[in-house]
Amino acid sequence: MSSEKDRFQRHLVLPEIGAAGQQKLAASAALIVGCGGLGGFQAELLARAGVGRLRLADRDRVDWSNLPRQILYDERDAAAHAVKAERAAARLHAINSAVVVEAHEIDVFAGNIEALIDGVDLVLDATDNFETRYLINDVCVKHGRPWIYGGVVGTSGMVMLVLPGVGPCLRCLLPQPPAPGAAPTTATAGVLNAAVAIVAAWQTTLALRVLTGAPAEERCLISIDPWQGSFRALHVKRAEHCPCCVEHDFVFLQNRVRQFGSSEA
Repeated sequence: MSSEKDRFQRHLVLPEIGAAGQQKLAASAALIVGCGGLGGFQAELLARAGVGRLRLADRDRVDWSNLPRQILYDERDAAAHAVKAERAAARLHAINSAVVVEAHEIDVFAGNIEALIDGVDLVLDATDNFETRYLINDVCVKHGRPWIYGGVVGTSGMVMLVLPGVGPCLRCLLPQPPAPGAAPTTATAGVLNAAVAIVAAWQTTLALRVLTGAPAEERCLISIDPWQGSFRALHVKRAEHCPCCVEHDFVFLQNRVRQFGSSEA
């Protein structure tokens, strides 16, 4: 069995992480909503990086169409129609047995999401629908929990870090989700597996920055299309009348006071 020093030696000499950052990762917990393409890459990278606890939530089972882009599964899983969350947890345990992995075979909805985010330091979006993303956004803003939006369709994807009380949320960018059927999906437009890997890697990098305490206050929506070789960063401002931020800013400020004390002399 390798020592922590042996396993993470490349992180320990990396100035951006180092020993202090590695200790923070080991003490951190993240929720990944979705164990498909994005979620698989996120989970594996975080487990390999030494994040101490991963909570996975997904209701689906593995099928053959998942295999080109969902890195945690193989042909045996597709043939067995295996539960994604359970198979992902087993794979992650084989990668890093020190990581505590909680597998939840559930559909994430308003009745259980607050329990799922309880006790985690951030949330990673690996979903395939806007309804769930907006639910994640609203609950994370309510509880002051950082979360990282990500989506891929065709050859392009988008990423945005949401820091409640600091930067814009998803509703600042788009107050309401697109109407059902208005936006293309991977089922209708297909998806490039490399684009999935790139978006997930970008999300994971932001997650590692947040968890290690590195500055991560970008207020940008990142748009990436590796097939076209394009990259764009769209600056996003907090909307003055955002229905989500305005409602929960007072709660966020109260939490900050309880955590760090009053700033008054």
